[in-house]
Amino acid sequence: MKRNWDTIREILLMTEGLEPDTELTLSNFDNDREAEIIYHVRLLEEAGLINVEITDMLSAGSIFDLGSLTGDGHEFLDAIRSESIWKKTQHKFIEKGGVMTFDLIKSVAIKLSMVAMGV
Repeated sequence: MKRNWDTIREILLMTEGLEPDTELTLSNFDNDREAEIIYHVRLLEEAGLINVEITDMLSAGSIFDLGSLTGDGHEFLDAIRSESIWKKTQHKFIEKGGVMTFDLIKSVAIKLSMVAMGV
């Protein structure tokens, strides 16, 4: 499965919007996206951006209880929160043909934000 940066951003935004003592689960997404969501939750966990408990069940596949963003998760999301900055960031990578990684996306988004603010 390919990494989908829009799905990653969607999960981060949904996680940040959780009420206290609630969790994000597969039931928050369309049933036909189960494999996509599990894959991207695992990527976010591996990157250290979310606090999540993933359970692999033989009969039911994987399930998760995603409770919160980590400090790094908040910083990454802050960099890409703005829809316009997010679109400009994606365009930069398409335009230059660069490889998108968490660190590079964050760096480019911060630079674009600084330009937009006139800093």
